[in-house]
Amino acid sequence: MPKQDAEERERRTQQSDSAKRATFDMLKSKPRAEREVLLRLPSGDGFEELTMLFRSIGSQDYDKLLTKNPPSQEQKAEGGSYNVNTFGPGLLSRVCVEPDMSVKEWSEIWNSPDWNRGEMMQLFLVAVELCNKGLDIPLSESGLE
Repeated sequence: MPKQDAEERERRTQQSDSAKRATFDMLKSKPRAEREVLLRLPSGDGFEELTMLFRSIGSQDYDKLLTKNPPSQEQKAEGGSYNVNTFGPGLLSRVCVEPDMSVKEWSEIWNSPDWNRGEMMQLFLVAVELCNKGLDIPLSESGLE
């Protein structure tokens, strides 16, 4: 068993030595997370496939947007920390870059009887996840696998 432990330690050391170390410039130049979203909208001939491009916003912009959309009294009583009916369109207007739509346009879709809650929540949750998703960091003790 000790020989296996020594071999494992040696393997990790070699892996660590050859790993590319991060620099400030590398971290600073990380591109924002993006996701292309495929929509299948009902049409006269079945479905029409369309795409939208979502791009994350920074953590400070996200937090400011949350602060600007406090919950209503009813939402607060139900444990809400923001007003989903104003935060949703606001976030989508910032995160959805193609098509480029204003808060007013997103609010019109958000409140449209033609879009049900599940459809709007799918788009909203894609935007929320994109802005809150972490990095791909291994969970092993050494950070290397």
